[in-house]
Amino acid sequence: MILKLISEQFLRNLRRSRFTIPYCIRCGLPVWPPIDQCYFCMSRVKLRRIRSPVGSIIEYTTARNLCSPIIFGVVKINGIKLVGSLKSISPQVGMRVKMINCGVSGEGTPFYEFQKY
Repeated sequence: MILKLISEQFLRNLRRSRFTIPYCIRCGLPVWPPIDQCYFCMSRVKLRRIRSPVGSIIEYTTARNLCSPIIFGVVKINGIKLVGSLKSISPQVGMRVKMINCGVSGEGTPFYEFQKY
């Protein structure tokens, strides 16, 4: 049996709109970005699916060089930070948001979309 790398498993899940975070099987800390060993204790990691990802906005900005302005934010969820689009909200630092969509674009880039929780 061939063991797939955590990063491959993570991307496969993301393509199916399933958000997972790798956690260390020894110390329990999140491992981000996804790799096969814990950054802290070098133990193996295992993916854990997060069914209702909820976090808070750390910072945000508006991209105005696109057809229509898009608001992006850095969101902290379960100890990791993600950059994603903030849909239909007037963001504030500290605002609670929920991931409503995730996946991999046609160019192979992961994406995350959030709305107010």
